[in-house]
Amino acid sequence: MVNIMSNWKVEVKKIFPNVKVKVDLVDSKHPCEIFSNSILWSYGGSSSFNSRLLTAVLQKNGGYKWLSTISAASERSPGKFTLKKSDENGHEDSDAEIDITSPSPVVNSGPFKHLYDVKVPTAVKDGDNLQFTLTVCNPDNDEELSTVTRIYDDIEWLQHCLMTQNSVSGIIVPPLPNRPETDAKAAESKSKKQLGSGSKVMVQDDFTRDCRSVENYLKLITHHEVFGKDENLRKFLLEKEAAVKAKVKRGFFNRMSNMVDEARKGQHKDVDEFFQKQREWAVNYGKYMKDASLNFNKMVYAQMRLASCYTHLGTCLSGGTIDRDETSVRINKYLGKLGEGLESAKHGLEVLSANDEKTVAFQLDLFARYMDAVKEMLFRRTCLLVEYEDACKALEKAKPNKKQAAEETKEKAEKLYEECTINARKELKTFLRNRLISFEDCLSKFAESQIKTARDTYTLLVRSLTEIKQMD
Repeated sequence: MVNIMSNWKVEVKKIFPNVKVKVDLVDSKHPCEIFSNSILWSYGGSSSFNSRLLTAVLQKNGGYKWLSTISAASERSPGKFTLKKSDENGHEDSDAEIDITSPSPVVNSGPFKHLYDVKVPTAVKDGDNLQFTLTVCNPDNDEELSTVTRIYDDIEWLQHCLMTQNSVSGIIVPPLPNRPETDAKAAESKSKKQLGSGSKVMVQDDFTRDCRSVENYLKLITHHEVFGKDENLRKFLLEKEAAVKAKVKRGFFNRMSNMVDEARKGQHKDVDEFFQKQREWAVNYGKYMKDASLNFNKMVYAQMRLASCYTHLGTCLSGGTIDRDETSVRINKYLGKLGEGLESAKHGLEVLSANDEKTVAFQLDLFARYMDAVKEMLFRRTCLLVEYEDACKALEKAKPNKKQAAEETKEKAEKLYEECTINARKELKTFLRNRLISFEDCLSKFAESQIKTARDTYTLLVRSLTEIKQMD
């Protein structure tokens, strides 16, 4: 027997019939052995055929070994078994799952547990840059690990490092937040959108939405099982000084190359019907999401302009007339109360617009950008599919002296394509689930804010109306 590295109690749910294992019948003089590089089984025997006890050692990558006790079910059909780790007193403290539905079983230790909680409470304008304050905490005990400042270029460089220093085949990379608009021209354009083209008033700088976008982006990154444990992310969050950045090249020839690739490979028919449908869905859904985001923002800006009109009208009414006779004074009182009512309506619209921006507008903008990331992931997989098919064609046409090299190229392309496909299925499943959860939460908050704001505004307007009636 092997040395015990960890004490694991294993419960077998179902056993895949085609997995080759090594079985030693410990209490039998005639051991039956079937060789496998992945799993070794040692059968201990039992009087009950339906609850046989097995001792197993899982060898993962030739390094890790577990001596385990397995309670095996008699049925043999595709499934998984679960390892429950226990201490010396027999208390179980963690689970791991072995997937035996494939010829190469792997240990899945459960969902990835993120290492950092990041908050972005404030942002300060520094020249043309916006400096975000990042507070990083330990998710287990809320202990503060660091407080650092980063600009948008640092975040952009982090994204570049994560994508270039990790294999992103089949991975939906969380999209970067929009670059903050800090110059005077951008502020003027924003003011005209919100208050109308004829407005001379400038909307004051409010970087709350930028802070929220950066915080949400870092949450997506830290919770990702690939990017969440990357060394670049650790340095970005914990080191006081930002990493030295090189200019990310986005030259003309690079863009032309991407356009040629998209034209050549983007319309390639997928051999997998699931991914073909996902590609078509991503294109259509992405377009609808961008249209919805644009139109919803137009509605929010219309509400803001209406609130501005209420302010202007209320100011005019409160001014009243210059006459001081008894009738004019009485009219002025009525107009003043009406102006207060308009001020209440204006306040309600401002609160409504702010809540709309925080909920639906934010979510639509996020997933409009996320759909671009989904399309990029599917395009990367399509490129690998084209390369694999080209390698198969090259192998068929290869001369005898180049057959081996062509075979190696084909095997390499096939491996990359299959790995990408496995990752892509998992990522799409996670993305679709998170999308539904996010929109459900977003729409619930949107409805709650609508109801609360409507009730508060109604209360203020009823009070104004009551005061006007009492003036008679």
